[in-house]
Amino acid sequence: MSILLNYYYESQSTTKYYLIMKTTLKFSLYFWILFIPFLTACGQSDSSYQSESRKANYSNEEVVTESVSSFVSNQDGTEGGTSTEPIVQGLHVIKTGNISIQVKDLDKAKEIVLQKVKANRGFTSAANYNDYSYQKTQTITIRVSSANFENLMKELAGIGFVESQSQNSQDVSEEFVDIQARLKSKREVEKRYTEILKDAKTISEILEIEEKLRVIREEIEAREGRLRYLKDQVSLSTINLTLNEKLENYSKPPERSFFSRLADNMSEGWSDFLMFVVGVMRLWVFWIILAGIIFGIVRWRKARKK
Repeated sequence: MSILLNYYYESQSTTKYYLIMKTTLKFSLYFWILFIPFLTACGQSDSSYQSESRKANYSNEEVVTESVSSFVSNQDGTEGGTSTEPIVQGLHVIKTGNISIQVKDLDKAKEIVLQKVKANRGFTSAANYNDYSYQKTQTITIRVSSANFENLMKELAGIGFVESQSQNSQDVSEEFVDIQARLKSKREVEKRYTEILKDAKTISEILEIEEKLRVIREEIEAREGRLRYLKDQVSLSTINLTLNEKLENYSKPPERSFFSRLADNMSEGWSDFLMFVVGVMRLWVFWIILAGIIFGIVRWRKARKK
């Protein structure tokens, strides 16, 4: 009887334990069924938020990158220029004159030249004086306005006897207009690069745009320098003047006689012979070796005949 009671109690306890485990599993299953969709929804919202923020950043970077890329192809200044800076057109000619004049008194002629240059509103930019045994020479570089160039050339020709005279005109109108157009476009490119630099986000973009700005500014400075040079050459013409005064009382070197020239040539021939001997003696080692080789060949032939 006791055995049956013990078996009954054990079966009851096992049944209770089984019911408790079953109830716990049900609650756990219900909990995960309800909680998993909530976690999934949170994860999707977070990922969508991150993707949207990344898209926004990418869109900002693409805007700057596309702007930089669009300017890389136009950095030569041939496109994209909308500046309102006017381009000066017209005829631009560089005039240059060369004149050589023989005068009786060099000092007086130089004073007259300076007076005529001043009267035509010009100036001298360089001067050089040479005193030879047969003549005195004064070279003067004159800069005068293009409008007074021909008049000053005529007045200078009346100072003395004209030995040589030439004029040269170089039309730089095409280059003048081309440089102005390129400067206009490059300044516009520089302005737009500066605007893009303000919107740059990353260090690489800033460095890239600054490098492009550096190149553009160097090209602008070079073209501005060339334009200034052309303006100076066009507005002020150049005259290279040479004044010569022949000296009538200069002493000519005496003519040499036949015997004096013969003596000089004989002396030069003896000097050449001595130089030849010295050159031969510098190869004494070679001559010793050559003599030894010849001596050995002769001894070998004599021994062979015997």
